[in-house]
Amino acid sequence: MTELKFNLLDEPWIIVTNLQGKEETLSLTEVLVRSHGLKSLSGEMPSQDVAILRLLLGVMYAIYTRTEEYKNAKGKNCLEIWKNIWDGGCFSEDIIKDYFEQWKDRFDLLDPERPFYQIAGLDDGTHAGIERMIGDADRFFQSRNINNEVSIMYPEAARWLLYLNAYDTITMAPNRRKNLRVGLLGQLNIVYALGESLFETLMLNFRLYQHNKKPWRSGQAAWELDVPRMGDRTEIPLPESGEELFTLQSRRICLKHKDGMVFGAVVYGGDYFDPINAFAEPMTTWKFDEETSSYSYDMPYDKAASKQMWRDFASFFVQSDKEKLPGVVEWVSELASKNLIPKSYVTFSNLIMRYRKGSLVTDIWSDSLSVNANLLSRLEDGEEGWIIRITNIVELTEELVKILGSLASNLDIAAGSSEGNHSRTIAKEQAYAALDMPFRNWLADIDPKKDDMDDTCKTWVDVARKIILKHGENLVAEAGTQAFIGRNAKNPISKKEEYYSAPKVYGWFEGSISKKLKDEGYGKVGV
Repeated sequence: MTELKFNLLDEPWIIVTNLQGKEETLSLTEVLVRSHGLKSLSGEMPSQDVAILRLLLGVMYAIYTRTEEYKNAKGKNCLEIWKNIWDGGCFSEDIIKDYFEQWKDRFDLLDPERPFYQIAGLDDGTHAGIERMIGDADRFFQSRNINNEVSIMYPEAARWLLYLNAYDTITMAPNRRKNLRVGLLGQLNIVYALGESLFETLMLNFRLYQHNKKPWRSGQAAWELDVPRMGDRTEIPLPESGEELFTLQSRRICLKHKDGMVFGAVVYGGDYFDPINAFAEPMTTWKFDEETSSYSYDMPYDKAASKQMWRDFASFFVQSDKEKLPGVVEWVSELASKNLIPKSYVTFSNLIMRYRKGSLVTDIWSDSLSVNANLLSRLEDGEEGWIIRITNIVELTEELVKILGSLASNLDIAAGSSEGNHSRTIAKEQAYAALDMPFRNWLADIDPKKDDMDDTCKTWVDVARKIILKHGENLVAEAGTQAFIGRNAKNPISKKEEYYSAPKVYGWFEGSISKKLKDEGYGKVGV
């Protein structure tokens, strides 16, 4: 019988888009060697791309943190090592191929003894069909018009293997649910930097020292272990090497395949570590706990709604006693402050997986935001610094949108409708959609070296005020005859009976907008 092989170093399986905008499927080796000529990873889903990005970074840590230069490095030297790679404009083909040659057998998806990212012969676990591997399975299957009996080819199976390890649910047999969490990346409010090429993206996320600015320690990537860890739901120490962190095995997996196709997998719980103050992880926002004075992942999967990245500006860009920067933002800020990246702005991307009770993926949210590099270099500004002022501007904008939502609700009261909460939600969503691109453009254009802070903030407040007032006028115009006639109704806040009509509640709306702007020091905006 011919031995089955599918080696990820040689076989095409990673979907990318090149700089000419053409989609290609490449081997792991080709992706790294050609990364400077590729625009981005372009798999089936953004979440899958992040899982593959982490694998690529794991390889980079395994290669570049083992040189004698790095072993003898301190914080400043780490930046110099990083700059030398960045200035080279590409990764060394010889260095990459030399490393892969050492571990070639460990990258075979079908190896009978050490299949890549798997445990050979695993049977004591949950036996799952292919739908368990594929993210957002119901909608994804529907778009492909296939059912749960489907099998997939090896290249696609390799991509979904990484996804399964990173985002798997907690749908396990009852005796395997204790201490089980969704895959590591499913626990994170993921943030990462984007460059103009895949090489730049990899380098911007390649933090060459730990959160304490000490070099990473030497460790082992998953494929380098003499014997793979096989324990069910195994708590491990917080990784102190990049290769171990970025190739963490959140699940023990064995793909089931036949006749050249993968038709399912055996799965059970893998490695995990305590998320409290786990600052080695650079690709997440953090949440401060007042009771314990500690930080943990700002776990997104139980949040009720997604929102544009700029509306959560503080989580990504504010550093204070109770707010901590994501590691990758802190790293890129350091690069910008040292003038190591000749870029006018940097784009960050945010990705959130949302689960229903950990057992079903219900939503995948992805967004991005571009920030001037000179602004990034000022992330530690004091109270009157740019970052704090922008945070205040975001909060003010949200307050204006809330006032618009109240107008929508009051118009429903005037019309005798019981849809107030729904109308409020729709009005706010429409306002945020209208504010979205103007805010992004305003933020990207800010250059602290040239712009006046007060004038810049007033410019945005004027834009936001006009957009909100226009939406208010549209709501009134669409309210209908009954809303203009009005009626007596109990005020939901004061509980007193008042007369509601479209003209009257619009007057309340305008007054509230004016008062809010005046209270925040923008009384003459738009006058």
